[in-house]
Parts: sequence; C-alpha cells; structure tokens
Amino acid sequence: MNNYKTTTAFKLIATLKKEIRIIQGGKGSSKTISILQLFIFLAMSKQKNLILSIVAESLPNLKSGALRDFEKILKDMGVYSKFKINATDRTFKYGTNTIEFFSVDGESSRLGSRRTHLYINEADAIKFETFLELQGRTSVFTILDYNPRRRFWAHSELIGQEHVDYLQLNYTHNEYIPDNELQSILWYKKKAEETGSPYWINKYKVLGLGELGIADGLIFDNWSELDELPEGAKYLGAGLDFGYSNDETALTKIYRFGEQIILVESLYKKGLLNSQIARYILNDDELSSGIIICDSSEPKTIAELRTYNIPIMGVKKTRGSILSGIAIMQEYNLLVIGENLIEEFSNYTYQKNRSGESLGVPIDDYNHGIDGVRYFFMERLSKTSNNGCTLKWVR
Repeated sequence: MNNYKTTTAFKLIATLKKEIRIIQGGKGSSKTISILQLFIFLAMSKQKNLILSIVAESLPNLKSGALRDFEKILKDMGVYSKFKINATDRTFKYGTNTIEFFSVDGESSRLGSRRTHLYINEADAIKFETFLELQGRTSVFTILDYNPRRRFWAHSELIGQEHVDYLQLNYTHNEYIPDNELQSILWYKKKAEETGSPYWINKYKVLGLGELGIADGLIFDNWSELDELPEGAKYLGAGLDFGYSNDETALTKIYRFGEQIILVESLYKKGLLNSQIARYILNDDELSSGIIICDSSEPKTIAELRTYNIPIMGVKKTRGSILSGIAIMQEYNLLVIGENLIEEFSNYTYQKNRSGESLGVPIDDYNHGIDGVRYFFMERLSKTSNNGCTLKWVR
C-alpha cells in the first residue's frame, strides 16, 4: 500500500465510537473521502466477514459521487488490483470482506439486507423511514454525512441522543484541499464580508464553515423557534391537515401572545383512523372545546368527526388560496414549538426552474403542519375574519 496521506478530518472521524456517527461538513472538508478511506482500511483489516454498505439516494448520484471517489482512492493507494470487483453489482471484495454500493431509489430489495457497517452519503436526500430501515439492519455502526444546507431529520431525531456522535467539519480540517476549492470558499467569505448579503453570508456559513444554513428560497422568514408555551398565551383554536398512509395527519394548536402567534405541534403521525383522531382531540380540553379548521376536500371525514361533537369545520378554498393563505401567515410574527413543525418551516420553499429561478409556487413537501395552520389563518386571522378578535366558531 502506498503511503497515502490522511487529513485532520479523517483522524477526527476515526476517533468516533458510538453506534451512529453524524458528520456535518462544508465544501472541501474531505468528509466523504475520509469516510471512504475508513471503510477501505476496515475492509483490509484483520477483521473477517465484514459487509460495508455505501448508500446514496439515487444511482446517478452514487456513480458520480461516492463510487467514483472510492475507485480513485483505491488507485491512488495502489490497492485497486487487490480487490475482486463486480462492476454489475458494484461490489468490492477483499478476502472475506465486502464493500457494496447501492441506491435507495431503485434497489429497495437491498434495504432489508443485513450488514456490519453502513455509510449514507448525502443523508439529507433520503427519508427518515429509509434511514431507520437501513440502520436497523446494521450491527456495528452507521455513519452519515451531508452539507448543512437545511435542517432535516438528523437534527430533529438524532443529534444530541446518547448513542449518537456528532462532528462538524470545514475546509480547515483538510490540509490537502485543492487550491481551486479553497479559493472559491475564500471568495464566498469575501463576498459575505463586502456585501453583507444574506445570500453570501448563508453560502459561506454552509459551504465554508460547515454550519447549518437556511434553505434557499424559504417561504417564511417571519418565524423563530420557541422551547415552551409561555404563561398567559391565549388559545385560539387549531389547524388540521388530514393524512393516512403516505402523509402525516398534522394537528397544530394556535395561540396569541401579545402581538405574536404561537404554533404548537400537537399531533403529527401517519396511519391514524378517524376514530383515533377523534379520541386524541377529545382527550385534550383545548382541542375539544375550541374551533378546529381543516381541509374542506374531505367532507366525509369532517362529518364523521362531528359525530363525536368535535368543533371542526372545513376551510373555504378559492383559486389561488394557497398563496393568499401564505400571504396572511407572512403578516404575523410566528413562534414555533415542535420538531416536525420546525423542520417544515426550515424547508418549505418555492419551486425553481432549471436556471434556479423561483417560480413563485410552493413545493408540495414539508407542508403537512403548515397546511393546517394556513387553513386556520385563512378562516380566523385574515383581515376579512375580524382580524382574529372574535374567533368564534360558526357551525
């Protein structure tokens, strides 16, 4: 094996010991290269019968990213010929150990296979349920990496847990960063300092420093996180968006606190029957007595919930009501409580064309809780609904 140099990033990654290891890193931090090196060293170690899976969201991403980098590292290390390679299956065998590459979008049959080690590249591109399925079949450790463009399930579900290591890297942890990459990062820094533009500040924050950024094109910038409901907050009602197998049923409680509106995630779950939703509402004094505004496109569900004496009504929808409802929400200072709801507000953006220009149309994602909130704002907090002062339910 050639005398292959490793970076500070590699040394930091190699010291991690917990079952799940999260690597958040910016551009040029060598996070992907370092993790691939670690997997190669494991495969070539004295350990036997290891199965090391390297996974990405799609096959094109896998081939142009981790797989290409992996093959280059093997060649640079002078060990490419020591591996038995099956190009069709994308497997690399060294003795009794196997490194395999697959994507989650077209190879679902491989999600349930067992392995010793798992590396999920660009983990923010896959769903949390997919991560759970993969990680649940991994016996030694799972490592995942991502550029911190936006908040996602790693932040809401994993970081801070006892069995999870978390490491933040940036270009300063890579002594061998190519000069062109270094210069581009320093240019982001210069633009941020010279212009004070939120765009360049965010770009340097994410790609330069490896810090959590703000998703480009966010619809709401009038909100902030809140840990707990303050004393004296007045309950106004709730917004409900129905779901079942594919989407979550999302129920959000809404409060007024001075000039601010507080949104509290109450229920956010898939697979709920109407009877279960009703039971949940009836067990909460505020939900069972205050108005709940919901999606009017499910009149049968609304009628069934009313048989439980639940004060629920469908929102009045018109053409363009999504954008008009968003506009109403944007008029208020919002405080948000609840991991799923915070994740939605952190990722709900406008669609873009191929040139990256905003189309002014919201994406149909990260919106289950937000949709329910929007219904309530349209019916109870718009300028045509007594500015939220009366807030009485009309049956």
